[in-house]
Amino acid sequence: MTATRPVLALAATTVLAIAACSAVETLTAPLVPQNTPGPMAQDNALNGVYNLLRSECGQAASDKSLVVDGRKFLFPRENCTVVRSERQPSQTRVTLSCEGDSGSAGNRVIDLQTRSDGTLRVTEDSLTLTYFLCMKAPASTDSLVGQTM
Repeated sequence: MTATRPVLALAATTVLAIAACSAVETLTAPLVPQNTPGPMAQDNALNGVYNLLRSECGQAASDKSLVVDGRKFLFPRENCTVVRSERQPSQTRVTLSCEGDSGSAGNRVIDLQTRSDGTLRVTEDSLTLTYFLCMKAPASTDSLVGQTM
């Protein structure tokens, strides 16, 4: 009987630890952005149109949009191309080479995380933004270029 108490205590602790872990929100590293030509990209490819405000999905004049088309990241005032990426346990670090409307150019380093609710977290320096998926693209094509939904 005395040997069963430690075993039961250990079992109860294990069950509680597993329950606590499953309650924590899952953040995963998305695939390294790459062109995915053809009819279908992998399920966790980032291709699509995103917006910071779900209510602005579908609005062509939104200044809070992000279009991911393979290795292209199109922000409202910047067009960027992935030049380097590294998949880490819970995020993907991406270096972007960007050109802006005013002719300015530079590199940006961002961390990407996909959340279980389908949103995309983008962290740059100490700023984290959460984008809502407005339209998922099956593969990267130039058809998304110019989309600002």
